[in-house]
Amino acid sequence: MQNIRLSFTISILFLFLIVLTHPTDAIVGAVEDGLVAYWSFDKDTVQIAKQADDIFSGLAAMVKGDPELAPAADCKVGECVLLDGAVDYFLVEDSDPPKIDRDWEEISLECWVKINALDDSWNRIISLDDQPTNSKVITLYYDDDDNRHGFFVKAIDKATQAGEHLIQEDIPLEEWLHLVGTYDGSNVNYYVNGKLAIKHTVAGGKIAKGGLKLGIGDRSDGCNCDTIQGYIDEFRIYERALTAAEVQTNMKAEGLDVSPTSNHLSVTWGQIKARRR
Repeated sequence: MQNIRLSFTISILFLFLIVLTHPTDAIVGAVEDGLVAYWSFDKDTVQIAKQADDIFSGLAAMVKGDPELAPAADCKVGECVLLDGAVDYFLVEDSDPPKIDRDWEEISLECWVKINALDDSWNRIISLDDQPTNSKVITLYYDDDDNRHGFFVKAIDKATQAGEHLIQEDIPLEEWLHLVGTYDGSNVNYYVNGKLAIKHTVAGGKIAKGGLKLGIGDRSDGCNCDTIQGYIDEFRIYERALTAAEVQTNMKAEGLDVSPTSNHLSVTWGQIKARRR
């Protein structure tokens, strides 16, 4: 009888482990290969009057204006930030050694965004640039004045031609869009909601270091002329061009993969908390 009970107990424990390690509603984690920075904009990463933290590599996005921390019910994954289209944006302070002002042989910018209104100008959702020089630019943006949106790349004397290389229509309003722009040194791809929307070439080679800063919701000098009115969530930067399959994976992702071998303990804890919502 004792052996029977022991066998039964072992069987129950075995089944429990199977359920624990193979959950039926497993959360998809974003790609980590080549990841440089990740702003989840969840409430435990944002001091709304001060800064928003990159939970992957520790960069700080300093608050400019008075953006709002939006509740999870209004956002895509956990909480997010709401920008007013006038003075709100985030300026990223670089690290030492720099993660932003560096040579970019390849790059991918990715985020969820929900635009609430247009304002007849360029609007930088995410912008890595050397303003005010404006000789190097990598940006996810939209332009209501000319009815365009896309991924714009400028590498010294080579640049995206807006009239032919961007989506020639206004960015959709009042709906969540998953946007990804990739650049591999010559090829530029722009994905909208997991699908390749447009591609072109900019044979400009690497985006060279020197004055590069990162703006979230405006260009990096905070001109208050390229600001967006809407929500931003789940912003990631990669030091390589994501593949189409990886873009699809990231569109379904909620945070990063949680694994026992992760070296990013704060990220892991943040993901566990996020997934308990």
